[in-house]
Amino acid sequence: MTGPTESPEPSASLRASRAVNPEGVDEADLLEDIKHWRTGRATRTLGEAFSRAYIAIFAILMFGAMLANVVVTAQVSVSECTAATCLSARTILPWAAVAFAVAVALFMSRLFGPVVASAAEGFWLMDAPVRRGRLLSRRLYAVVAVVTVIGAALAALVTTLSGSSPAAIGAWAAAAGLAAGASVAFAASQQSNHDNRLVRVLGGLFAFVALAAMLLVVAIAADRIDPPAIEDRSLLIALVIAGAGLVIGVLALVGARLRLDRLPRRRLTSGGSLVSGLSGAMYALDLGLMNDILNERRFAEMGNVRVKRSGGVGLTAVVLRDLLRLVRSPQPLLLFVVSIMVPYVLDALGLSAIAAPLSAIALFGAVIPLLGGLRVFTRSGGMARSLPFNPGQIKRASIVLPAVLCIVWAFAVFPAYLGFGGEAQRTIPEAMVVSEIVAAAGLLGAVRWTIAKPINFSAPMVATPSGALPPGMITNLFRGFDICLLITVPLVFNLPWWVSVLLGLICGLVLLSSFNLAEMQHKAKQQQAEMDRLKAGRQRYH
Repeated sequence: MTGPTESPEPSASLRASRAVNPEGVDEADLLEDIKHWRTGRATRTLGEAFSRAYIAIFAILMFGAMLANVVVTAQVSVSECTAATCLSARTILPWAAVAFAVAVALFMSRLFGPVVASAAEGFWLMDAPVRRGRLLSRRLYAVVAVVTVIGAALAALVTTLSGSSPAAIGAWAAAAGLAAGASVAFAASQQSNHDNRLVRVLGGLFAFVALAAMLLVVAIAADRIDPPAIEDRSLLIALVIAGAGLVIGVLALVGARLRLDRLPRRRLTSGGSLVSGLSGAMYALDLGLMNDILNERRFAEMGNVRVKRSGGVGLTAVVLRDLLRLVRSPQPLLLFVVSIMVPYVLDALGLSAIAAPLSAIALFGAVIPLLGGLRVFTRSGGMARSLPFNPGQIKRASIVLPAVLCIVWAFAVFPAYLGFGGEAQRTIPEAMVVSEIVAAAGLLGAVRWTIAKPINFSAPMVATPSGALPPGMITNLFRGFDICLLITVPLVFNLPWWVSVLLGLICGLVLLSSFNLAEMQHKAKQQQAEMDRLKAGRQRYH
């Protein structure tokens, strides 16, 4: 946080460096001076900022403790399962966690950098006669360390939920963390190249390995494949992967450090601008804006596309345009296919009791990229008003294609709710109804997330211990998730299925109706202004 304070004097080391070498400055002294300037303009310490947000910190700690208790309880219950499906999942899922961590690390590295610099740094520092390697080395090490910790935490969570032993949890966490860190270091070593096709290919390869591991778990649960006899060597394999990740990571990190001086400024500032945009959207807790920024970046990388005319008349044209968009960019279908595996994996792990809400949330994330047309219509009011249809008709036409895909998803996953690979938990009609309920919950959650209005910062603020916040800013994070949980939680508590159906119908009627409170308020203000103008005109004649 900054304020109107006086500019601090340069540090003593920088003044000494200038006195010895007036034509150039040592990079270490320059970094120290930048840190000195930043801390000199701070009006509040980190401890003071945390003290004002004590309620949020207490809430995070409380929910974190509850989540840890849930994870430990699930680990204890799953570890008692000795069926072949549980043992195979316990053996194979850590492989999927490692591959998924590496794939995500490579994808994020290709998206952001992984070494980035702000526009100001690119203008003032990267064009100066300084060695970029010494300026950017700390950022490289910090990014690798953070990704290593996140990858280890992800693998620890997956192996814990699969019922593995504490030694296996630690070994696979180390393997995933070191592998993810090594992948980021490798991506940094390739950042100086103009073509990062190798990073993209490796990311797709590890994503395919993760998907194949999940399919293997499902096939074993269906008694299609015999489980591999590697459970006794699982700990050794994890240690080998950790050792290989450590060696590759060190070599890649050394190579990346040597190539930092050759990083082009455009590559550095491009990732920095993306980070700045996402941080601004995150400050407003607007996940929809973050999605828009990422889509803009993806389409900017694509460059030019061939214009194709769509067909149809009326609302059919809206549906066909969504179909043409999906045919042109079928990448969202990959996430949609992955979401089909979630109910089967949960059933193989013995977590069928909570499969409904988790599967709905997975489908919710997969449907969001398919609602690009609905996003445009809801955020661009002028475009929606230019069509001869009411908002409800436009919404219903925009979700036709995602709704058809959700119906296909329900037919694809209903064996998991029937009791895939074990005793039948439900009858076939009941399993079909449950799968349709979960599909509807995921679709309606994505619709709510997409049509959510942006935060109104001009509205009266709400006083909180962290300062004044606009209304709805905190709840903006839970939009979409609330619909998924509202519709599927009755299934967790074994309530009649018609309760979830009734809740889904109510949510659908509210979300897909033509009722728009903001537009009604806008029209009311216009009518009031017109009445005031007419009254003022009559008073002139009297």
